[in-house]
Amino acid sequence: MSQRWDKLEERLGEYESELDAVYRLYHIPVLAALMTFMLWVRVRHYERMIGENGQPLYRGNDPYYHRRTTDYVIRNYPFNMPYEVWTGFDSGTAVGQFGTIFDQIVATIALIVGLGSPSESTVTLVTVLTPPVVAVLCVPPMYVVGRRLGGRFGGLIAVVLLALTPGQFLSRSVAGVYDHHIAEVLGTLLALAVGMRMLTVAQREKPIYEFIETREVDLLRRPVAWGASFGAALALTMLVWPPAVFLVGIYGIFLFIHLSFEFVRGHSPDHVVIPSVVAMLVAASLLLPFVTAVGLNTTSISLLQPLLALLVAGGAAFMAAAARLWERRELSRLGYPAGVGATGLVAAGVLAVAAPETFDFLLGQVERVAGLGSTDTAATVGEAQAPDAPLDFFFRNYGLAIYTAAVGVLAVLVRALFADRPRAEQLLVAVFTATLVLFTLTQIRFDYYLVVGVAAANAYLVGQILGFIDLESVRTDATNLQPFQVFVVATVLFVVAGPLVATAAPVASADSAARPGEYQDWEGSLGWLSEETPAVGGYGGADNAGDIEYYGTYERTDDFEYDAGEYGVMSWWDYGHYITYGGERVPVANPFQQNAEEAADFLLAGNESESIEVLEADSGEGSGTRYVMIDYKLGYAGTTKYNAPVVFESRHGLDRSDVGISLVQNRQVLPVAVHTQRAYESMRVRLYQFHGSAREPASFVVNFGGLNRTGGFGTLPSQESDEPIIERNYDTSKEARQAAASDPTKVHGGLFGRPSERVEALEQFRLVHASEPSSNTRLDNPPIFEAQPGREGPAVSYVKTFERVEGATIEGTGPADTEVRADVVMEIPTTGQTFTYRQFARTDEQGNFEMTVPYSTAGYDEYGTEAGYTNVSVRANSSYQFVATSNDRVFFGETDVTEGQVVGENDTASRVELEAPAEPANGGGDGSDGSGDSDGSGGDGSGNSDGSGSSERRGLRAP
Repeated sequence: MSQRWDKLEERLGEYESELDAVYRLYHIPVLAALMTFMLWVRVRHYERMIGENGQPLYRGNDPYYHRRTTDYVIRNYPFNMPYEVWTGFDSGTAVGQFGTIFDQIVATIALIVGLGSPSESTVTLVTVLTPPVVAVLCVPPMYVVGRRLGGRFGGLIAVVLLALTPGQFLSRSVAGVYDHHIAEVLGTLLALAVGMRMLTVAQREKPIYEFIETREVDLLRRPVAWGASFGAALALTMLVWPPAVFLVGIYGIFLFIHLSFEFVRGHSPDHVVIPSVVAMLVAASLLLPFVTAVGLNTTSISLLQPLLALLVAGGAAFMAAAARLWERRELSRLGYPAGVGATGLVAAGVLAVAAPETFDFLLGQVERVAGLGSTDTAATVGEAQAPDAPLDFFFRNYGLAIYTAAVGVLAVLVRALFADRPRAEQLLVAVFTATLVLFTLTQIRFDYYLVVGVAAANAYLVGQILGFIDLESVRTDATNLQPFQVFVVATVLFVVAGPLVATAAPVASADSAARPGEYQDWEGSLGWLSEETPAVGGYGGADNAGDIEYYGTYERTDDFEYDAGEYGVMSWWDYGHYITYGGERVPVANPFQQNAEEAADFLLAGNESESIEVLEADSGEGSGTRYVMIDYKLGYAGTTKYNAPVVFESRHGLDRSDVGISLVQNRQVLPVAVHTQRAYESMRVRLYQFHGSAREPASFVVNFGGLNRTGGFGTLPSQESDEPIIERNYDTSKEARQAAASDPTKVHGGLFGRPSERVEALEQFRLVHASEPSSNTRLDNPPIFEAQPGREGPAVSYVKTFERVEGATIEGTGPADTEVRADVVMEIPTTGQTFTYRQFARTDEQGNFEMTVPYSTAGYDEYGTEAGYTNVSVRANSSYQFVATSNDRVFFGETDVTEGQVVGENDTASRVELEAPAEPANGGGDGSDGSGDSDGSGGDGSGNSDGSGSSERRGLRAP
């Protein structure tokens, strides 16, 4: 072995000059290879994110609003949208963190690529590819940061980690995730690289206050110039994403720690304070012209960003002044940090007393990003959730590098404690990394910032290790290379990159992330909405169509006034941007969480009157809210979004147990739940499952092995149990109700759209369109209980669209003091299904009755979009059929209802007289003609199926 090594040394000596050239330049091809890999892994499935017609299929909902703001800039170059009137009905909104310099830059690129007039497909391609390109642009500043901490090899290690992490940095930068997230990282890296350079220059050139007094410009030029550059980088990052103001806060924390170390060690804080004050003043000055909100707001450029920068500048100047006071009074330097900290606490106390709202706002923002937990509302936003298993989360994203990063941060802190003068740039990285760990434990979105800290900390540690083994000696003389040095370098590479390479984590993560989001499931419904509903401003025949232009410019206001014919579309807030972009209509709620409470109150309203009250109270301008769009995730218990509205609901204090009982098996929550009676009474279920029809109670019970009604959880019956999950040996709903009441582990109804009590029909909401059936591969939580063995399950429409109408009045006569049932069969052309709309009424002592119905049976062609109404897709295939039973006689009748009556253009009532045949109909004495004693499927709302595929009573047993 020794002889072979000696021969290797001799050969290395022969190529001394060539090896020196390799050593000087090796990082360039390595960086190029890493950048190529990063681009390849992110763009290789870009075609998935572009539809057949060239339309974008971005992942998530925010990209669609970025696309809208980018389109706006292209049409109104170079300006961003000052105020948005195509979302947040009926007030509009200022979009804040959407419509920033990020959108302006992308719009500029699209204009260049499109030679001044880019096509829709060109803009789509540019926006789809923007995230991967920005991710690759992160490499140079990441390398600079790593090189400053650990030399060139340390810089390469930092880039290796950036390239291989399968976490949020990767998933947010694949093709099609057109959002500002990855641009935030680029801005942060630029600010960090410039800030580190500024601190190094400050410590080397040691500017002090006296230089300002004596106007020694030459001694101040470089520190001040780098300070101004740092301030500009911070301002640029906040202009990309206003909440990046947290970077200013992190720098303030760093200043307190570093200046304390400096003064205790006998150094003047002036050295770092002077360029830092310049940086904060420059940042504040650059941001002031962009302030759009007078108050304090994190999501838009408000007074918060410049004021916080000025506060940090003032704090730094105060620490410098306090240090001079300490010196003059010859106080113990060890007491300096405590004195400054105590002063800060007193100032915070004064703020809390003098301006409690401001103090609460600032404290709330700190808790939001560093509170080590999510609020109930934040938990409904994927990126704002806290990681469930932090250690697994970090290891999955960084492998062993998360632990080596921790060692690197600790090494910096130890050095800061014991070194005569620690390097400020190293401490800045340590503070940044430690803070981002805390932020990531609170919101997983900050993981794409944390990768910068993890990579930088590893670069520092690698630099220390290579310095310890004296690898620099190999550069001066290649024959100095020793086996243990090769071993150490190989070990470093294995520890940092080995686990991520071995598992092919980045490739798998990129493949998973490069898939279109829910928009493709909404696309058909959005297209129908844009084409088959009246133009905004034209509803009801109003002559204001086109008054609010889709790419129009509107002055900022607190409450935009909508005119007659201008209307809103109600949906859950997740889908607001889809409706704005794809449907070109005005949603009430949106992913800014604007009007989220109103949306929740409507969806969970316990009766129709309450739901209309919500709409009229909160969004009643213009023609009000006319349409409601609901997807299966809100319509069926057990899906991923079913419980989300409960968190925002404000009227009834509901919790999850009020709207569903989740099934648990082996301590895992199954993707299925049993509906409660309150769930069936909510507007969302009455619309999505019943289509507004009345629904009769079930004649079955659901058995649980164990049931916690308060918590809303139940377990399946054990395999040894003879009890089926669904027990059907009851002749009537009354028997089933009594059985459930006598056994705490039984629930009456709750599946197949069958409640425990009758649910009355809706009078002013009708189904007007259903999307084409979705395959189970597109349903993340298929409603599995809706498809029973022996029966082809209902075709699940991903989205259903409903219209709020005036309703038509039907007046009739029949036997006195008798219940009358009205049925009309409706056809859904997109699914090939039919459903029966059913409503009940009761005659008075004279035999008269009246009901209001939302579905018409005739006159559809007279009231289309040109007339200001809906070209309804769901239409009747029969007249309204009426039946009533009295004294063993069955009475029948029928009548038609026109579209004009339903939409309120014709206020005449339809008439019907119920008459009995001369002879009682066979089998008609009990009136049992499918009126509701069967357990109908919630999938099609027909009420004519027992949900089992067989007329025999049978049960389902636990698997």
